[in-house]
Amino acid sequence: MKLGILGHHIAYTISPVLHELICKEANLSPVEYSRFDIPPQELYTTLKKLQTEGYTGVNVTTPYKKSVFPYVTSLSDEVKKCGSANTLCFTKEEIQASNTDLSGLIRVLTNFPLASYQQFVLFGYGGVAPAVVYALKALGVQKIAVTGRSLEKIQEFCQQFNVSRYHPQKDSLVSPTLWINATPVGSVTYPEIPHAFKINPTKSDSFLDLNYAPLPTYFQRYFQTYGIETHDGLGLLIEQAIDSQRIWRKDANFGKGINRMKIHNKLIEKLEER
Repeated sequence: MKLGILGHHIAYTISPVLHELICKEANLSPVEYSRFDIPPQELYTTLKKLQTEGYTGVNVTTPYKKSVFPYVTSLSDEVKKCGSANTLCFTKEEIQASNTDLSGLIRVLTNFPLASYQQFVLFGYGGVAPAVVYALKALGVQKIAVTGRSLEKIQEFCQQFNVSRYHPQKDSLVSPTLWINATPVGSVTYPEIPHAFKINPTKSDSFLDLNYAPLPTYFQRYFQTYGIETHDGLGLLIEQAIDSQRIWRKDANFGKGINRMKIHNKLIEKLEER
């Protein structure tokens, strides 16, 4: 099975190692998983090349989660809902687009004591942000607020997804809060924390950063200075990768029994070696 990840400026990605570990934990033969770091003008030709060369599928990451839409044959319901694709499946005639961020986020967030939080605040309004909102709502969460650098984009997002804008003067008094970063801020590519993101959390809050490089992320380190419990994005990376393999293998039961914590620890070891 030939697979890969498609993006630009993705030297940091640990997905090839991750899929190797998933196959090992599932007692399956290793897959060929390649990194395709391409400029935008090569997106279409690369997709057709991979399809012609018999690739089963690829993961899609920044900045192509929306850019692939004109070149695919079909969109899954999750892609239509979230407005982005992170998994493509090739046949001779078709390129099918799926989104495994939503299903992965539901499983990740299930591990949090959601009922103990008074509010949920999301940093960002693009990329994986819609999937975060749908995952929270699927788990019964209603009090969701959004913050970011563009008031206009925040208002558009709030209207589209029926959430509220975060108001520091009022909402900062609500605690405990689960803060979720759905932007590249604090990652290896965007290490600086903008002023708009420098909130003042309380010690009863928690922080989930959907980035995973570096570990801890720069945004995690910011929250840790307040004594806040933080979590990285490796959990989501693992879950969405397992779901991608489930799609590529056409096996609805794939992933059951896989030791996520073992994979998580192995990924940390690999990241520390870099």
